[in-house]
Amino acid sequence: MKILESKIAEYVGNYARRHGYPPTVEELIRVFGISTIICMMFYILNLYRIGMIRNSLFFGTGNLQLIPMKVK
Repeated sequence: MKILESKIAEYVGNYARRHGYPPTVEELIRVFGISTIICMMFYILNLYRIGMIRNSLFFGTGNLQLIPMKVK
């Protein structure tokens, strides 16, 4: 996993724990300085593909959930 993707996953998890709900894609764009929503969606899709996040709106702008990873 790339460094930015792991930082995004960590941010989503921490944000959700602090606020009780996950950040929106727009918030992630602002926090990480990504230039377009398409670029941020690329990172979110990669995290979804490897099973680190789940999104019930299928890549909408809300409800990102971090999936706990099992440590060996």
